[in-house]
Amino acid sequence: MPTELKIKWEGTAPGLAEGRLSLSAFGEPLKLLLASLRRIATNKVSDDIEESNVGRFAKEAKQLDIEITDLVKESSGFDSLITFTDPYSVESSLLASLQEKVGRELLEAIDDERQGVLRNSGVRRYLQSLPKGIAKQTYALHRNGTTLKEVSFTSTSISDVPPELPFIANYIGQVVGLGFEPGKLEVKIKTDRAVVHVSATAKQVESALNLRHSTVRAVVVSAETGQRLLFIQDVNDPVYKSTRDAAIYERWNELLVRLAQ
Repeated sequence: MPTELKIKWEGTAPGLAEGRLSLSAFGEPLKLLLASLRRIATNKVSDDIEESNVGRFAKEAKQLDIEITDLVKESSGFDSLITFTDPYSVESSLLASLQEKVGRELLEAIDDERQGVLRNSGVRRYLQSLPKGIAKQTYALHRNGTTLKEVSFTSTSISDVPPELPFIANYIGQVVGLGFEPGKLEVKIKTDRAVVHVSATAKQVESALNLRHSTVRAVVVSAETGQRLLFIQDVNDPVYKSTRDAAIYERWNELLVRLAQ
């Protein structure tokens, strides 16, 4: 028996007063809602089969869908089914009740995020994407006529996630592209996972050019605004680690000599 999901929005957002569902206003939020549902399913499936699927959906989770069966006429929203099609006939106690498990966690995440409790970034993006003018939201999960969980609220207090602090990242790979003046100065490094774009100085671009036939190590500062190259070298060369004393004496050696006279 499929799990039923009923969503009801009330207020002055486009289409609500007429009992219509606006694709312009709700198309993107619904896309994010489905992605959140599948991400929750991915995590549960991964835990069940002890396989890491970070960054991609487990094949089983991709079979989850939200199928609209009817519109809520008194305001706007819809009745739907959380469906799961398993073409691989995977035998698993988790998959047999996957719709209910992920449906429960979806509603719990919605309830937490609307109160400012950080729990699920996908659900947070869904709530933030909803159009202005929604005065009340109701989410209800049913199975075979029984209410499994219901969440209803009139206001939200979604937390602002603090900006990510800059950090040092190391990449090992090959130089596959360079940017020169008058354009953007940058170095492109192909690792075993992706091609990384990092901003650089003219001198660093020249160094990367000389290393284009070598496997390189690039140390960068990574921040929300992008990545900046600190240094790049052949991966087989030892990494120079300057000590505090060495840095002081190298920079101020001449002055220290004069003061000692």
